[in-house]
Amino acid sequence: MSVALLTAEQVQAKLSAKKYPAQQTYLAMYSTWLEGITTEPGLMTIPIDDHLVHRGDGVFEAIKVVNGRVFLIDEHLARLESSAAQIGLSLPMSVDKIKSVIAETMQAAKVQEALLRLYISRGPGGFTTNPYDSISSQMYLVVTSLKTLPPEKYQQGVSIGKSKIPPKDPSMARIKSCNYLPNVLMKKESVDRGIDFTINLDGNGNFLEGSTENMVILNSQNVLVRPFLNQMLKGTTMMRTFELAEKLVAQGKIAAIKESNITDDDIKSAKEVMMIGTTLDVLPVTSFEGQKIGSGVQGSVAKELNELLRENMKQAPLL
Repeated sequence: MSVALLTAEQVQAKLSAKKYPAQQTYLAMYSTWLEGITTEPGLMTIPIDDHLVHRGDGVFEAIKVVNGRVFLIDEHLARLESSAAQIGLSLPMSVDKIKSVIAETMQAAKVQEALLRLYISRGPGGFTTNPYDSISSQMYLVVTSLKTLPPEKYQQGVSIGKSKIPPKDPSMARIKSCNYLPNVLMKKESVDRGIDFTINLDGNGNFLEGSTENMVILNSQNVLVRPFLNQMLKGTTMMRTFELAEKLVAQGKIAAIKESNITDDDIKSAKEVMMIGTTLDVLPVTSFEGQKIGSGVQGSVAKELNELLRENMKQAPLL
């Protein structure tokens, strides 16, 4: 059997012809490398020698658009800038220009609900580990369909367990880099175990975060608690949720909010446990390692926080 030597035209034709189910959710892509936008999923490609591909050398953000409003865009782009700066990676354009590109790519996608997947890469230029071999940083923005969980998940809650995957080093954990192998293995772990999420732990047995989401608890003293941020990503949705939780403190519905270590016993004795993330919003946890949490259904605080967060989305800037 001989291997075909393809012409440029044949390569393009094959790329356009390749089809698989996930592509139906790929609505538009902007690429600095292509210097434009494409709505053809088969052509949403990046150079194989981009450091993003073969070294995970890049940073990214996932940003939600609801009813044409981009939620927490300034917070996401500020974290993107910070992550890039921490690895000595320059943005290929200004933040204002990125916002403009987002708006134009959304127009090409022709939707009002989407998840924006924004990547800044070191760029192409070689296969070594040397970042200076790359010719320039690149930006890739993919507009994908927004996949939400069914309402019953928020009523019945989800299951979590302990992860056996070691957490990232603190300096790396605080950067939203494209090196997500531990996160991938955590998701594989949860799927293999038949539970919704696993949460990793630090060397002292304190819980940190899920593969792409934060975990918080309402403890037995009615205090809303998030883990210390020194060895985990500072989740934008979690931070906004805690800002909104101040309203519940003022109303006397919770006693306080704070950062603290969260242990095995804290989860087992918690009134409520929640997962918070860009696509999840505030999702109640009703089972931990097979043990029922709280009442076994969505708690009142999780419900109110989710409602406050979704109401806050209505105030996000329009594209």
